[in-house]
Amino acid sequence: MDYLTTVEAAKKWNISSRMAAYYCEAGRVKGAVKKGKSWLVPVSAEKPVDKRHFKKTVKHKDDRKRKGNGDLFTADHGGGDQASAIYHTKDVFRHLGFTRETLRYYEEIGLLSPKRNQGSQYREFDLYDMSRLMSIDFYKKRGFSPVEMKGLLKETGTEGYDRLFQQQLDCLQEQIMRLEEIWERLKETKDFCRNAVYGEGRFEIRELKPYCVREAFPEVGSFEEYQEKVLCHLELEKEDILSNVVRAITFDESGYKGSEMYVVKPAEKANNGDRGMFLEHGKCLYTTLLADNDDTSIPEKMFRSCHEWALREQAAFRGMVYIFVRLVMLNEKADKHFYEVWVPLK
Repeated sequence: MDYLTTVEAAKKWNISSRMAAYYCEAGRVKGAVKKGKSWLVPVSAEKPVDKRHFKKTVKHKDDRKRKGNGDLFTADHGGGDQASAIYHTKDVFRHLGFTRETLRYYEEIGLLSPKRNQGSQYREFDLYDMSRLMSIDFYKKRGFSPVEMKGLLKETGTEGYDRLFQQQLDCLQEQIMRLEEIWERLKETKDFCRNAVYGEGRFEIRELKPYCVREAFPEVGSFEEYQEKVLCHLELEKEDILSNVVRAITFDESGYKGSEMYVVKPAEKANNGDRGMFLEHGKCLYTTLLADNDDTSIPEKMFRSCHEWALREQAAFRGMVYIFVRLVMLNEKADKHFYEVWVPLK
């Protein structure tokens, strides 16, 4: 069977791609299938009937809302012209800033019910509709989605509004905390990026903070192993793989002896009495290195350069190297990684 994208189907049906996707999500397009985040529409599928064209005009309980001389935020000319004025979609956009697509969506979900001209079927917005749009804008600026606003329509007292307001505050607080974490993570990456160019290949003595090892395993042989060995130990909503997986290499004077991968997380402290495994931390030889992400010569390079430093400085290592990925530089051919290298000192 041949398929169209929602963009192609939208052009065929003379509607927006957003509305085409909405029809698919609502199960109104026969044979539509979802691939990833996108919908595919059979070439033979017909455009769903726009139910909005057949809605009867909603009669409001209090006709005075529509028959008054105006509301508090519109001009009152005394003769009733303001209340009886009719606006079309282009007028709503010009006066209130709502686009045609937005108005269609509000009507589709039942948040707005404008009348239709009996001849042209064009929407006709009256005073009540314009007031409703300003009410929608009121709640939009307080973080409510259109669907959440529909929930407000069901409430009849301040108790229900108070409950929904608190739910929204709790949701926003969670978002703020998540954004603060992202802000801190991005700031650390920006600071590293600024200093990495000047520090590449230079050796310093630094303190490695404690890291708790959540999981240790040999090097991953295929990506199929990531689910069991890596992903199950991460909070995937906020933790990325590269920043939380460390390559640990053991060595002695003759060269590298072995290599493992650790899934780690920062720890406030690591006492001998603590349960679990921690990276060797404290005073370390520190350096950075830029290389392609598929460069297998990094361990050998680091072994050679670190031992040359140790001979010059008459220093001794504990026999362990930790390699962190701190910055990714995207490239069309091969991404480059900026690595942090920590070698614990005796």
